[in-house]
Amino acid sequence: MVDLRPLSQAELDDFLAFMGGPAFATNPQWAGCYCQFYLNAPGEENTAADRGETNRQKACDRVASGAMRGYLAYQGTEVIGWVAANKANNFQLLPATDDSAARILCFVIDAKHQGKGVSTALLNFAIDDLTKQGFKSIEAAPRSSENFDPAGYRGKLSTFLKAGFIAGPQLDDSHVLVTKVLGKSKY
Repeated sequence: MVDLRPLSQAELDDFLAFMGGPAFATNPQWAGCYCQFYLNAPGEENTAADRGETNRQKACDRVASGAMRGYLAYQGTEVIGWVAANKANNFQLLPATDDSAARILCFVIDAKHQGKGVSTALLNFAIDDLTKQGFKSIEAAPRSSENFDPAGYRGKLSTFLKAGFIAGPQLDDSHVLVTKVLGKSKY
């Protein structure tokens, strides 16, 4: 059974241990990210040498201030997954949009738990919680291909479509914009 929780100060140490440990076993090039890339302002990049510690501290500061949000999946006491979900305009490296919009960006699932519905559970939990927070819509940019790609951290298009998102324009060679209007019945 998977336990899902919003990231808060209480879960911060678990998040840090996951991001600093098993999160990037299959994608070591992203180790040290701590899900900060899109939260950084343009020009706020850091060198590979200091990326891990700098991003770890940014994550701590941004969780404390409320600028970084998302959801953790636990199996027992072990974190097995993460999804970044936040006020859309908090993701400063993406185009600005309406303040009532949220965005879902990065899924990170422990390699031992991939393909077992953890991403779907996190997505559905995020939709419910973002609706309760009063957001009017959610945007995401999943891969447009359904082929498995370990670099496909934005999720699969089919997962979003099953959750009621509507596909919009192709954003680049690999990603499509999807949107879900909140507060409307599925029927």
